[in-house]
Amino acid sequence: MWFKYPIIILSFFIAALLQVSFVSYFNIMGLVPNLIFILFFILFFFSKKEESFFISLIAGFFLDIISPSYLLFSRQIFGISVIALSLVYFFQKLIIYFFKKDDSKYLIFYFLPLFSLNFILYNAILYLFSIIFGFGFNIGVNLIISLIYNLIFASIGFYIYKIFVKKDRNENQLKLFS
Repeated sequence: MWFKYPIIILSFFIAALLQVSFVSYFNIMGLVPNLIFILFFILFFFSKKEESFFISLIAGFFLDIISPSYLLFSRQIFGISVIALSLVYFFQKLIIYFFKKDDSKYLIFYFLPLFSLNFILYNAILYLFSIIFGFGFNIGVNLIISLIYNLIFASIGFYIYKIFVKKDRNENQLKLFS
C-alpha cells in the first residue's frame, strides 16, 4: 500500500495546478474555491489515522507554495499553511474522538458542518498569523461567500469520492439472488 502516498502527492499537485490556472477564471467577487483545502478535507474525512497527518503536511506544503499573500519583507513566510492545517488536523481528531463517527455511513449532513467548521478554523488561524507576522489577510463577508463557494465544490467532491472509492469491497461482487 506504499503507492497511495505518491498518489496523494500527485493529487495535491494536480489540485494546485488547477487552482492557480483553471479555477482562477471562475471567481466570484475575487474569490476562488480552495481546491487544496477541499481535497485535504475529503481525503482526511475518509482516510485512516496513519495517513491523516501526512495529508495535512502535503496539503499545507502545496498551499504555502501557491499562496501569494504571505509575503513579509519581500520574502515568503513558508510553513504557515502547514502549521494551520496541522492545527485543523488536531482539532478534527478531537472532534472525531468525542463524536465517534460511524465508518459505515458518511452522510453529507455530517460532512458539510465539519467542513464548514474546519474551513472557518483554518481561516481564523491564518488571520491570527496575519496579525502576528503582518501580512494581509482579511476575515469578513468574504469568508462567508468563500465558505459557500467552497461548500459547493466540497459537496461535489464528496459525491465523486463516494462514487469512485468504495469502502465496502463486497459491493463489487456479483450478487445473484438480490
